[in-house]
Amino acid sequence: MIRPGDTATVISKTPLTGTVDGAIGDELGTYLSGLGPTLRNVTSAALAVARIDELGWAPLGGYPGSDVLWPVACLMCGKSVLRFYSHLRRARPAMRHRGCVPQGQHSYLLTALSAHIADTCPCRRGHATTVDDVAQAFEGLQRAVRRDDHGQVVARVRALTGPCPATAARAGAIRALQSASK
Repeated sequence: MIRPGDTATVISKTPLTGTVDGAIGDELGTYLSGLGPTLRNVTSAALAVARIDELGWAPLGGYPGSDVLWPVACLMCGKSVLRFYSHLRRARPAMRHRGCVPQGQHSYLLTALSAHIADTCPCRRGHATTVDDVAQAFEGLQRAVRRDDHGQVVARVRALTGPCPATAARAGAIRALQSASK
């Protein structure tokens, strides 16, 4: 079974072989901006999407890595800004951005935003939210990369990183899978 922490089962450190351009390259970029579909990158992206959702942000582009500016939208006021995920994961800076709602309203708004959180995925295409689903998605991703099946790579990356009301459940399943592999 593939586990995100396994070093021996790294999918690929580079983008897919062949050409990743056009609609498929653009679609993969929706989830991973400039990153190859490795276990580490997909795991990091899924955990990052869950964390920023918890903090009231939404990705406007694919996860670019921890210390690269990421276009995100503030869910408290709707403004689009660029932020480093390394800062967002620590909920820094305390001031979200110029022109945002007053800091005293943040906890109230975060509570209101958390009302959309779900334990299971209600999305039409479906996202991995259990340990078994996550393990199967990682295994499918590895197979798709080996076969150079761009459509399946995008589908598996989307299942693991795409926006969903159950991003927290998905992140929990990924963390559980990581713990089980240690």
